[in-house]
Amino acid sequence: MRFYLFILLFFKGLHGYAQHAAPVPPGIQRLLAAYPQHLKGYKDNHVIWKDGSKTRYDDGRMKTEEEAFDSTDLEDHMNALIYEPGISVDTPGYNCDPGTLRCQEFFMKMYGHSEAEVRRHLVPVTWLAPKPGRTKRIWVTSVNGVHRHLQAVANELAARPHLRPYVTDIGGTFNWRPIMGTNRMSPHSFGFAIDINTSRSEYWKWDHRDNWQLDSVEINLQWRNSVPLEIVEIFERHGFIWGGKWFHYDTMHFEYRPEMLPAPKSRAVAKPTRKAPAVKKQ
Repeated sequence: MRFYLFILLFFKGLHGYAQHAAPVPPGIQRLLAAYPQHLKGYKDNHVIWKDGSKTRYDDGRMKTEEEAFDSTDLEDHMNALIYEPGISVDTPGYNCDPGTLRCQEFFMKMYGHSEAEVRRHLVPVTWLAPKPGRTKRIWVTSVNGVHRHLQAVANELAARPHLRPYVTDIGGTFNWRPIMGTNRMSPHSFGFAIDINTSRSEYWKWDHRDNWQLDSVEINLQWRNSVPLEIVEIFERHGFIWGGKWFHYDTMHFEYRPEMLPAPKSRAVAKPTRKAPAVKKQ
């Protein structure tokens, strides 16, 4: 009897040691590096916020496509598809939309649970106006210094007048609303996204206004883009990802998502392993 008890306790101890010694998942490492002002650690499958609250990382569920988008956990958020910065060699693969699985619970905790909460953090950014030499104010969140990152983008764009036509007449920034055709909140709802000139960019649903919900449209969708990649590189350098790197293209769209981009060298983290891609209808 003592022998079997010893064996039981031995393997239980090994299990406990393995749990204790298990490395922090790469996705968590990237989150901690991207949002150090909000997150302080990870324990027992939970991200720990600086206020002591916790958010579950992996809900352990096997999900259908729609479930993945309607109940995205942080593990899905980080590892479903890997966003590749820089100039793409190829157009996005079929249903490849990195960054569109968004954990709404995470963003609401960070940026605000309501329109009123998000509005309290909105601050102006000096942006390029259509007339050369003029500027205008646009409004984004100050959370995570998004306004400073976007101001840095604006400053770089201002020094390149040949890019002005693509970025002056913007489509918008903050707008508390769901994504078109879904119940999921748009990243514009949290004040960390911007749409540049809509007349010089493309959105797949606008290109198929009357029939975008048909499977045949999605199957035969042809990627389109008019936005110079020089603009994309500027935005990515300051922590924004681009909707033009999605199969369901939205080439006017940029959103501040530093966790999806390589960390600065001063806080480099391991790159997560690639997971089977999920698909979406943006």
